[in-house]
Amino acid sequence: MHTTMSSSNRRPKPHNHNLLLRIVAICIALNVIVQLSLHLHLDQHLAVELVKQSQTDGSNNIIILNHQSGITHYKFSKSQAETSLQTYGRHVIFQPLRAYIEKELNDTVPNTLDTGNLDEKKPKVEVGRPGRWYVPLPLREGTPDDLTVFEYGHKLKSCHDLPGKLPIDRGFGDHATSNVNNKLTYASGQLDKWEEAKEGCPVNADPFLPWLHDMFPDRTGSVIHFIAQNRRRCNSGKQHIADIVALQPQVTIMQPVSVQRVDEATARKLAPELWSPKNDDSSNGTRYRLAPHEESDPDAMFTRFICRFRAMDYSQSPPVLVNVGETLSTYPYNYEFVNYRKELQDLSMLTPKGKDNPMFWLAQLRFDCPVPDNGDLRSVIASGDGVLSDGTPSVYVDVVPIRTAPRYGKAMSYFTPDMAGDRLDQFSDKLQFNDLMESNVMNTGDVQASDSANNHPGRLMKNGFDPWLFWGKRHVLPRIEASGRFENLPVCRHPGVGYSTPDDGAAADTAKETPKKHKLTACLWAAATFTTRGNAEAVSNTQSRLIEWIEFHLMVGFDHIYVYDNTGAHTDELDLESTLYPRFLESEVTYIDWPSRVCNNNIPAHENTGERSSQYAAENSCRARYGPYTEWMASFDTDEYLIPMGNYNSMVEVVDDAANRGTQILTFKSTRAVPIVSFMEPFHEHELCGDESSPRCLKVKDDVLFAEAYNCDFEKSPKPEWATRAKKQLYRPDYVMTHYVHYATVTQGLLQTKDEALKAGRQWSPSFHESKTVDRVTDEKNQAVMLHSKTTVPEYTTDWSDRCKYGAKNKQGENCRVGLPWPGNTNTIGAEKSDENGLAYNCFTNQKLNEVWIPKLRSAMKNRDDRVAKLPSDAFKPKKVKQKDPNKFCGHCKWQGLFECNQRVGFLMEKKKMTEGEAKESLMAEGHCKP
Repeated sequence: MHTTMSSSNRRPKPHNHNLLLRIVAICIALNVIVQLSLHLHLDQHLAVELVKQSQTDGSNNIIILNHQSGITHYKFSKSQAETSLQTYGRHVIFQPLRAYIEKELNDTVPNTLDTGNLDEKKPKVEVGRPGRWYVPLPLREGTPDDLTVFEYGHKLKSCHDLPGKLPIDRGFGDHATSNVNNKLTYASGQLDKWEEAKEGCPVNADPFLPWLHDMFPDRTGSVIHFIAQNRRRCNSGKQHIADIVALQPQVTIMQPVSVQRVDEATARKLAPELWSPKNDDSSNGTRYRLAPHEESDPDAMFTRFICRFRAMDYSQSPPVLVNVGETLSTYPYNYEFVNYRKELQDLSMLTPKGKDNPMFWLAQLRFDCPVPDNGDLRSVIASGDGVLSDGTPSVYVDVVPIRTAPRYGKAMSYFTPDMAGDRLDQFSDKLQFNDLMESNVMNTGDVQASDSANNHPGRLMKNGFDPWLFWGKRHVLPRIEASGRFENLPVCRHPGVGYSTPDDGAAADTAKETPKKHKLTACLWAAATFTTRGNAEAVSNTQSRLIEWIEFHLMVGFDHIYVYDNTGAHTDELDLESTLYPRFLESEVTYIDWPSRVCNNNIPAHENTGERSSQYAAENSCRARYGPYTEWMASFDTDEYLIPMGNYNSMVEVVDDAANRGTQILTFKSTRAVPIVSFMEPFHEHELCGDESSPRCLKVKDDVLFAEAYNCDFEKSPKPEWATRAKKQLYRPDYVMTHYVHYATVTQGLLQTKDEALKAGRQWSPSFHESKTVDRVTDEKNQAVMLHSKTTVPEYTTDWSDRCKYGAKNKQGENCRVGLPWPGNTNTIGAEKSDENGLAYNCFTNQKLNEVWIPKLRSAMKNRDDRVAKLPSDAFKPKKVKQKDPNKFCGHCKWQGLFECNQRVGFLMEKKKMTEGEAKESLMAEGHCKP
């Protein structure tokens, strides 16, 4: 739904009342009394119809019933709520998610931005100069009528739809552009940000809105956690620079601001220009003013969003949505402080040039909304009782961004003295940002806001960001009704339901540590079918890999696996849920539907470098959701096996020993393993692989285990130092706050402030590096090693018998891609270099894997097969049958090949320069597309 709020419901101006009007008013009042009396006797079905009619005025304008009334002591009855659901239906109770889009912030002087040298690939060289800022920041004088509204109730229909149906993207088959070699932009008009907001994601239309991928409460019901991604990172190529600039607020919302609560009278006195409802003399309600740390409220020194909570009041018939309180967001850690400590030299959270992708710690955004302490509210959330039997939520939260200009470089960091001292260290000015607060501002002439008045408290910090200069004294935030925001984000069950919930539904003591149900868990982001970076190859063996991979890791000591299923981003015909259950128990595996698409699937070396947003968000979600319930956690792929070595009989023994040594992070080096030629068979069903009579390729045999077939690594343990580039890690989530595929990007050590270090008797430096005791590389022979069995597709083995000959001089990209193990795992001087056929030995096997773990794995899988065979037929969930859209080519016509239909059409348009129609006709004409 897309509509602009109208003024049709504004209260008319009062008129002079003559006698006739008084008589009319009395008659109307008597009529209302009669109608109310009659209404008391209406049956429940008629009441429902009245509510349905009141939800719209027939002009497509959204009307919220009774949403302004507040309750100071919220009461909740589960039985009463379920009765209301049965009586009035879901459509009366459920509140659809909406995005209110606000116009761009008027924070910079037009045409003053310098985007630097876009041809210079080095991210910190010739980065440009921000546009000149208006100081103090102009007031946001918009009205509710200026907001554009998009509704997502047709996608996100209940708590059962979280997190998969949040407005992240358009969904499979509906994307406006490819995520490989994309050259289309919003700034050019080739892409429509309003259409994108309507069909998928509102962030390009209003980049102050967080790109939400997940949300959930904590186990006590006192906090709502939000997981978001930095959408600005989706593109870094120079053709996208205008879009990159427009998305600067995606970084701004990672930078805390400070505010002070003020009453309505003070707000109107300071900023009379701001919108207020006409004829509203109310002095109630909380307003907010941008204020320096010296004047801000204690809980508002590092915030960015106003969180407004609303809940269904089931004591009324029909139930109505009421306000139950407002809070200010918090961060799990200070992103600006993290950026400050990452390097000794100058470092900016963003640059005008926009090539900021190497700063992995800024890919993910987490923030929290504290839940008001209002009656039963927290206990309802903690127990999960607020989620009704059909998944309808009873509690909602609105997220309202506080909009300011971004801060550049370390010199503009906004800290308090305890964090890094009362004076920030002077860093090399490589980015040339140190003078921005002096030479890159334009005074708006607002004398009331001028810092020269000197009628404010002395600054706590002797340098750094100057809020008096940038915000002034009277920057009051607009009312929520006039602010861009997410509205009606549903508050659902916390991930720990079933692990350890507070007794009797009461909120637990937040000071108590979350009980650790698990010793060792793994997070897995996977898809039944997918294409690798750059769409280089199509992979469709995940389901068989997944069964083996989970069995192996349960066998070596992992006690739970969290599977984030990304299949929905690639096809609407498969999922991994039916692969997992009932083969595995819910006590062993948790399934999370995660259909969001990787926003940029280019290779890392591409000029518009790849950003695997869906994968990063999944890992962030898994750490935040399930990290509190486990001692050790890992995020890795179905082609990566962690193998206990030496005298260790399980990975639990490995992590226990590491913990005793003070290790918080175990690092595994990564090198490429290849399939052993003896476990392969001829293959010809590809255009590069010959024909049935003369096959040129090999494929792994169907009856061979992946861990067995790929047990041949090009590098002998211990692996070389360069193998840490693609490392994977086991880590303690209590210590690692954020992990990014290969790296622990934010740790407790990094977050230690100067005051905390001094109190602990430790030295402190503006830059931080993890110690080798805390982050330890595994002893691959005597502790644990990782086997990286990345799939070798048959076409990569073309002419393998020639390429694998000893002494063969292959062209780049045509190396031998099959394994010929060194006899006895030795390649010492004097050893034979090739077998009797002249094929060169090239890899090393893991003997413990062969002799110990493979036999155990076969036995475990057989036992599992036997158990599944004895299950009744009703234990198997029916596979989803998804409806095709007959109006869409790829909805009724499937291309018979390695790529899914839309990808093939896009490939032909990109590589063959065909129009969309020509591409579709080509598929039909060649017989590749079949109904």
